[in-house]
Amino acid sequence: MLQRHVFFIQFNPHMIKYEAVDTPTDPAPRLPNDRGLHGIAAPKCYQVTDKVHTLPAGLWDSDVVSTYEFISLEKGVFVRIRSPLNTIMETVWTVQEKEGGGYELTEVVVIKCSRLLVSVIRNTCEGTWRTIHDKMVEEIRKQS
Repeated sequence: MLQRHVFFIQFNPHMIKYEAVDTPTDPAPRLPNDRGLHGIAAPKCYQVTDKVHTLPAGLWDSDVVSTYEFISLEKGVFVRIRSPLNTIMETVWTVQEKEGGGYELTEVVVIKCSRLLVSVIRNTCEGTWRTIHDKMVEEIRKQS
């Protein structure tokens, strides 16, 4: 499921629209060298528009257009999101079999942005991860 990128994009509760785009060449999508990741397919890229709430109660919302780079891994996917103001979020999603049965979904996020944006980006991530995970688990159950 994690390697079906469009499906993955649709789990994002902030997403308004998306479209596939040509893979950029400057910079070309690649896996970080320091995490021991190995891709199993060529990168696929999408332009995604998110509705971002920068102040509570919808007092100041903005549409943010980002480029999402997906690189499939053996047991998951690497996603790099390039957003305005030099904001980059890199996430590794994996599914591992647990001892005693069952599976575990793991999300490891690295955020690179201006100090001024850290709280907004972190609050957005922390405020939506449970919704995204719940949708993924629900879909896995449907497919089982």
